[in-house]
Amino acid sequence: MAESTLVDIIVVVDEAHRDNMAGVVHNLQQKGFVLKQSLDAVGVLAGTIATAKLPELAAVPGVSAAEQERTDYRTQQ
Repeated sequence: MAESTLVDIIVVVDEAHRDNMAGVVHNLQQKGFVLKQSLDAVGVLAGTIATAKLPELAAVPGVSAAEQERTDYRTQQ
């Protein structure tokens, strides 16, 4: 079976784990997450993962939310 497509994702780290961002990143990497950017001050991580593995990230301790990055934003006119 072919590996699923890589997608850009945003991970929000819960308040209780923001003092251990490196640990959360390590646990995410064990699931296949590839870190691109870490915004420690606000608890946000940006990276990529195989589409099929995205649901697994919600079970990682410290993850409040993990979603595919959106590119379809529109402004109102």
